[in-house]
Amino acid sequence: MNHLNEITTHSQKLPENLQKEVLDFICFLETRYSFKPITRSNQLTDEDIEQACGILQAPHGITLEQMDVAIKKRGGRL
Repeated sequence: MNHLNEITTHSQKLPENLQKEVLDFICFLETRYSFKPITRSNQLTDEDIEQACGILQAPHGITLEQMDVAIKKRGGRL
């Protein structure tokens, strides 16, 4: 028996007010962990993935030499 079946079996034995508590808890977990099931109508876009992974785009580009100078100014080295 998988977890979904177990949850269903156990929750059916509970009074209606406690079934509502179980449902509220499931909704809380979805919110807490930002869980959104992926469906065909709710697929992640490239923009969603970039945002979730923290990929940022600079408003302008710089060369590797400019990056090297900036790192050295701050005491770092490549």
